[in-house]
Amino acid sequence: RRRDHPAPRLVWLRAFHAVYNPTLAVRALAALSPDFPQAHLTMIGPRKDETYEETLQMAEALGVRDRLETPGSIPKEDVPRWLSGGDIFINTTNADNTPVSVIEALACGLGVVTTNVGGIPYLVRHEQEALLVPPDDLDALVAAIRRLLADPTLAGRLSQAGRALVEPFDWDVILPQWEKLLGDAARGRQP
Repeated sequence: RRRDHPAPRLVWLRAFHAVYNPTLAVRALAALSPDFPQAHLTMIGPRKDETYEETLQMAEALGVRDRLETPGSIPKEDVPRWLSGGDIFINTTNADNTPVSVIEALACGLGVVTTNVGGIPYLVRHEQEALLVPPDDLDALVAAIRRLLADPTLAGRLSQAGRALVEPFDWDVILPQWEKLLGDAARGRQP
């Protein structure tokens, strides 16, 4: 669904691991809270290191634990439902290539705010399909979230463009391409 008027319902979907910088998401929730007391953050993913406990401790210390939901790992088929419960997807990673979680968020129409690390700037363009921020930059992350909340035109445009970007990634589109490629190769044809 297109997010023209997003609410401060944030979603984060990664493994709880230091490389994905989960505590930045909680710090962003706390920074938004004075102006958006209804802000809520859902952090989905398995525990891979001590950052899960650190994230909960930080949320408690910052006074936002009551607005943080951590369902843990979820089945792949439940990802769209969990993502659709939010309006803004935040990706706080310090390193990555082409994160499936960002693609899934775009497919669900969420406004995406992501760090501009690794292959991410080759997947989405700043202010075209998502808002890109430097890694571990709380001020930039919060400012980008605020932009989506304050500017319905920007939010709706990014939501629609993000969805359009990833529609060709759908299995119904990709499978026939693979079948043709593999069929041609099996028959000795050059693709």
